[in-house]
Amino acid sequence: MLKKVLAGVALAIGGAVLLAPTASAAPDDNPFGPKDSTANFVSAFDPAAYGAGSATSLIVSPFGTSRQIDCWSFHARGSCSQNGRVLTEIRVPAGSSEWDYRTLYVYNPF
Repeated sequence: MLKKVLAGVALAIGGAVLLAPTASAAPDDNPFGPKDSTANFVSAFDPAAYGAGSATSLIVSPFGTSRQIDCWSFHARGSCSQNGRVLTEIRVPAGSSEWDYRTLYVYNPF
């Protein structure tokens, strides 16, 4: 009787293993990043940064937005990098509220 129960359990586990979907974790599946965020940036030296692109973050970098900018975020903490270097984040006041600011990212080659 015990052998039949064990055989039944083994068959059930084997069937579950065979029918279970395989895990395929692609980098894009991570909700926290890093993700390509280049479209959310505009060079601080671009005239559009103060007109049509005023809703995006500013970047001061020798590469501008020509090289990919990766950002990650987790529990209101985050960072961005470009060309393997972490970008320094500076919050520039943009209004009368503490929460009304525009972010300037600066590339540090050192």
